[in-house]
Amino acid sequence: MDKNVYLVSFEYFPISNGGLARYAKEIIDRLLVNKNSHKAIIAVPKDNKLKFHKGVITIPCKFYSNKYLSYLEFSWKLYSSFKKDFKKDRFVFFSSFSYLFNPILPKKYYLFITNTTKRVFITDYPEETWFERFKRKVIYYFLFHWEKYMSRKATKIFAISNSTKVDVTNQYGINEDKIIVIPCALNKTTFRLSKPKILFNKKLLFVGRLVPRKNIHDLIKITKLLVNTDKEYILNIVGEGDCAYVEKIKKEIKKNNLQNNIIFHGKVTDAELNRQYKSNSIFVFTSLVEGFGLVLLEAMSKGLPVVAYDVNGVRDVIINRVNGYSVKSFDYQGFSHGILSLNKNNHIYQQMSRNALKRVNDFNWDQSVKDLVIELEKTQSK
Repeated sequence: MDKNVYLVSFEYFPISNGGLARYAKEIIDRLLVNKNSHKAIIAVPKDNKLKFHKGVITIPCKFYSNKYLSYLEFSWKLYSSFKKDFKKDRFVFFSSFSYLFNPILPKKYYLFITNTTKRVFITDYPEETWFERFKRKVIYYFLFHWEKYMSRKATKIFAISNSTKVDVTNQYGINEDKIIVIPCALNKTTFRLSKPKILFNKKLLFVGRLVPRKNIHDLIKITKLLVNTDKEYILNIVGEGDCAYVEKIKKEIKKNNLQNNIIFHGKVTDAELNRQYKSNSIFVFTSLVEGFGLVLLEAMSKGLPVVAYDVNGVRDVIINRVNGYSVKSFDYQGFSHGILSLNKNNHIYQQMSRNALKRVNDFNWDQSVKDLVIELEKTQSK
């Protein structure tokens, strides 16, 4: 009989930012409250001052600010500290990055996959230079083979969405019976449901990391089309990212003379994020690679219809012409047409706003964690 379940995540909010960090925190916090045999192991910077639940074990990382070095440091420190437990206890890895290229795996472990690294490998980002693309492809070639290896050795795989489950099955050759979907959901304490939107104010919102896969350049092109029709359109961008990429974005904005129509807000608090969701009319999303898209639920909690590229993860949340529009990637005219049509047809806009609020309730954290616990208990004594 297994003694403990260790929940291992390099990403944990608010130490880390982004959807995976929030996803890991929501699941870990619920399991720690309900299961005394569960413990969490998370990465923290060397100078960490934050306090956590008594069931959280922290691993200070000297290289925390360096992406891949920190993953390697965390995984080796994890092995060094818990290798005696690898034969008798169970480990749940919230990503393959949480145990990067350490060939010594626990006897029984589970792997969360929020978005396959092979999906990142095969997707081209339009604004990359040939060198940036080559470097990324080389790195992710090894990463997706590592994730494939971990997937095949895992007791079970937990996928964040049906789209991700299909990717794991097709890309890694994993039997779908081995994959359990544990969907993301909205934290309704942080993001309370509001009333449906009534009026369209021509303010658009994007929230996310400013990195190439989020494809901000396409939002600039779409905003240009909208401003050519009506100069009152405003795009608000919330988030931070790589300085070089942000500089590229700003140069593109200046080139298109959109400095007055595209506003950067940087990293904001949850309170400010709620205000942004409330004050805008539509959430826009041109990301090319997604596992789920938690920000879509956050936006919809304030009644925002979503106009987004129809990619994996997004299509698990957005029902085309019901709570938003799903548009083929790089179809700038179709994307801008969806926004303009909601401006012209207020009754459709209001209906989509109501549907967005209803759609949020289709995802529930308590149910997701219940499904996870059932799967962990099924394999406890096997």
